[in-house]
Amino acid sequence: MSSTHFDSPDAAEAAFYQALETADTALMQAVWDDGPDLVCVHPMWPELHGHRAIFAAWERMFAAGPHLTVHTVPVLQRRDGELATHVVHEQLTLRDEDHGPQPPVVATNVYRQTADGWRMILHHASPTPAVAIDQDTVLH
Repeated sequence: MSSTHFDSPDAAEAAFYQALETADTALMQAVWDDGPDLVCVHPMWPELHGHRAIFAAWERMFAAGPHLTVHTVPVLQRRDGELATHVVHEQLTLRDEDHGPQPPVVATNVYRQTADGWRMILHHASPTPAVAIDQDTVLH
């Protein structure tokens, strides 16, 4: 396990987004737990299960170096014992001058308290709809 210790879910989340912005594979790996129950879903990607699949994807994404600026807005934070759930709105901007801000993304990040501090066990990010959804007609 990593020698990096995150004292809170907030500290782990700050490191996650720093790693995402700086394409820092080592920091990203430090944020994640190493258990068999990890899940990661990037926008419009299939779900990834387990440490090997998740880090193969991060390594591919980070291979070109830093290319994102990330701004997050907290929506919900809930802590239940050794688990913490954070919902955030992510605004990603590609640093390439041909691309501006990307569509907003809503992400759910789940952290587990371990002997080595707080670690991510789930990251699920999805594009948000461009139109408002009537809460009374949600089917799922």
